[in-house]
Amino acid sequence: MVAQFTRFVGVGGLATVVHVLCALVLRHLLAISDQQANLAGFSAAVLVSYVGHARFTFGVEMRSGPQFLRFVFLSLFGLATSSGTVWVVSSHLGFSFATAMAAVAVLVPGMTFLVLRFWVFDGRTPTIGLFPSGLVLPLLLAVSVLALFWGRMLNHDTAWYLIATRDWLGGATLYVDVMEVNPPLNFYLTVPALLFADLLGVSDTNGQYIALSLLIFLSLWWCSAIIGSDRQLSPAWAALMLVGIAAAFVVPALNNMAQREQLLVILAMPWALRQIGSAPGSRGQDVASAAFAAVGVCLKPHFVVFPIVVTVFHCVRLRSLWPVVSAANLTFLGLGLAYVGYVAVVHPLYLTEILGIARDVYGAYGSEVGPLLAQLQFEALLMLVPVLVALGARGQNREAGVFLVLSGAGLASYLMQGTGFGYHAIPFRTFAMIGCVLLMIKASRSGMTVAALAVAVALAGLVAGSVRRGLYSNGAVSEISRIASGLGQVDGVIVLSSHVYAGPPVALALDADWASRYPANWLVPGAINRLARTDCAREAAVCARLAAIAARNRGDNIDDILSHQPDLLIIDRQSGYFDANPFDWQAFMAEDQDWSQVVAAYRLTATTDRFLYFQRLAVLP
Repeated sequence: MVAQFTRFVGVGGLATVVHVLCALVLRHLLAISDQQANLAGFSAAVLVSYVGHARFTFGVEMRSGPQFLRFVFLSLFGLATSSGTVWVVSSHLGFSFATAMAAVAVLVPGMTFLVLRFWVFDGRTPTIGLFPSGLVLPLLLAVSVLALFWGRMLNHDTAWYLIATRDWLGGATLYVDVMEVNPPLNFYLTVPALLFADLLGVSDTNGQYIALSLLIFLSLWWCSAIIGSDRQLSPAWAALMLVGIAAAFVVPALNNMAQREQLLVILAMPWALRQIGSAPGSRGQDVASAAFAAVGVCLKPHFVVFPIVVTVFHCVRLRSLWPVVSAANLTFLGLGLAYVGYVAVVHPLYLTEILGIARDVYGAYGSEVGPLLAQLQFEALLMLVPVLVALGARGQNREAGVFLVLSGAGLASYLMQGTGFGYHAIPFRTFAMIGCVLLMIKASRSGMTVAALAVAVALAGLVAGSVRRGLYSNGAVSEISRIASGLGQVDGVIVLSSHVYAGPPVALALDADWASRYPANWLVPGAINRLARTDCAREAAVCARLAAIAARNRGDNIDDILSHQPDLLIIDRQSGYFDANPFDWQAFMAEDQDWSQVVAAYRLTATTDRFLYFQRLAVLP
């Protein structure tokens, strides 16, 4: 008992330090609440505590199902105790968060030892109804994500999909009443979030976090089953690999949760693990994992690069073309063709009209290759380390190789989209992190300590970069919310801007109707820029097409304002993506004579450096 208690103190002390430091650091870096910081620290400490107590304190097998279940019960009780302590000490007694965490460090360990000793790791404890131990980490991650992001602002693209999908479910027609550049699967995958919101009576934003957490849970659970079937990995290494995947699901997407790139990596991860070839499995498992991944690949045309590069990797490695016709690739092909056929029948306007408009004008959101690469140059340099380690092993790192080429595909996808939006690099960072974890495992098992340390440094750099970017924030929403609070009730809002971040998130923050069919006026910058650069005397047809596109966006704005009667009309004074700045939205809109009806019903009530605020005073005709 004394020896066990001594070892318990060592492991518990380490877990407590991890808990407190993680909570304090994340609260400082991410500006999260006391409870969210405590939960993040608790989740990190659970992993350290279980492995340490099982293997070191009590010397038992980590994969015992009953033991895992009892440990989960204890962990949840510990979470309730620590959260209650923080709530009392910080929120009600008025002490600092650091003082609350000190109280947690004193109260929780004593209770924990007694329960561990006489219940969790006591072999005489009878077995009760259990679920598989592989559910523990997925459940902890899903709950942690939900607690960390509950009530927090969503990124602007995901906010738009929530608004647009609800309009679509309410009868709006995609690509007519909802003008979006991306394919319709994005709306279909948003439906569960709205169903959860309506079923549970929570906000659409929190409904999205519930849907995301469940998807993370399902994918990570599947990944744990695949990893668990790999008999080449010890329990400790398998646990490390699963923890790495769990971190890679969330850390690169901290400021862009539920973005399509994050959904891609979550959906594709079981398929990617099947590609490392060290775990047994049937053709049915290959087909199932590829079908799951295909949902993510179909979110954007650019994502087809991921199965392509893996196929090329296998062809080169095996010096054979057989991987081209693998069960997984045939699944990708079949589902991809079925999806295109479905879109052609159900949403034909996307193929016949939206893609053409995008080719004409969406280039305004693009950037040159040099600036695109410059945004990732630090991380790209870090990735040279694992790549060199993998190459130095002369083909012995097949497992890590799959994820390194997937990381390369992520970089290719980022460059192909050509906008420089940070979330486009999520797959690059996610697959890079997992590749580093696999290399560290391989190098450590082979005695390559220096290589393992070098890769660990690269991995730490990738993680630090993601954490440094922090959680999502939106200055435009903060300003508009502040101004709107002084204008009385705002039931509807529209923002004339070329930036999505200035629109849909504002409506969600104000709990108001988004009175536009556009996430932003994405047709206008490209049309205006190309018109200014085109010799219309020689290319009259091109100029007529561009002018019609700009006029369409202008007319849609007026129709939406007349239809929705928004209380607040906001005009962006610093719209980006235009060659000639600043762009005058009022002059642009005045080219349509119906704009005068709008002007007559609104009065300028506030002006800032960024926006003009017009409040509706009369009912529009």
